[in-house]
Amino acid sequence: MMKDIRYFIAQNKFNFKNAYVLKGSFWIGVWSMILNNTAFFVMWILFMNATGPINGWNSFDVFGMLGIAMFCYGVAHSFFFGIKELPDLVLRGAFDNVLLSPVNSLIRLAGYSFSVIAFGDLFLGGAVFIVYGLYLDFTLYAWFVYLFSIFLGCVVFICFRLLSSLIVFFIHDGEVVSTQVFEMFLRPGLYPGSIFPDKLKIVCMTILPTLLTSAVPIDVVKVNSLTILLVSVLVTIGWIFITAGVYSAAVKRYESGNFLR
Repeated sequence: MMKDIRYFIAQNKFNFKNAYVLKGSFWIGVWSMILNNTAFFVMWILFMNATGPINGWNSFDVFGMLGIAMFCYGVAHSFFFGIKELPDLVLRGAFDNVLLSPVNSLIRLAGYSFSVIAFGDLFLGGAVFIVYGLYLDFTLYAWFVYLFSIFLGCVVFICFRLLSSLIVFFIHDGEVVSTQVFEMFLRPGLYPGSIFPDKLKIVCMTILPTLLTSAVPIDVVKVNSLTILLVSVLVTIGWIFITAGVYSAAVKRYESGNFLR
């Protein structure tokens, strides 16, 4: 296990150094994404200022929520970008390179590729959720549950990014379906958690746990609820096992040379 982790770290260090060789291109990609996301923040804050608080959520809560969502997206697509490119690897028959590696195939896959522009999401999202905590003057305990909830959100995001990519093993030319399934997971998490009715909120925290990657960390500290945190932990563990099982079943279906259609 430690060998696999060291390999994954080495992969990401190599990917980062390789991308940073062209410094100008690297920083253009990062800053372009930061500017794009800043416009998104401005739009939502103006909207919330016009409508006023929604079920206890104000514009700054939405500010923090979007920061968490962007951070989770940035983590998944910066350090685990290979899982996003899995459909292309399978359809080209290039998944052989992953399976033949002397390390865990999932670890090898995760660090297979790298996205520069996702660092824009990572940097901006991280800065925003930290500013949110500082602005509300979190206690040490609040910081702990807040950061732990964000960690769980990152894990769930990676699980669903992988699950959506695994569709290509089960459906011929499934890359389009894969993209649509991931978008279905992603979109609800970009809206304030307070707008969801209770029953729909439960669905979006369990069956389609998109709120764990955005709104739940805000709710955990606003409501100071250990119940929400415990549910988040149990849901995350459940989806880890589901993802591992589906990945194992999917890999068994792979046949070298899938590019021959």
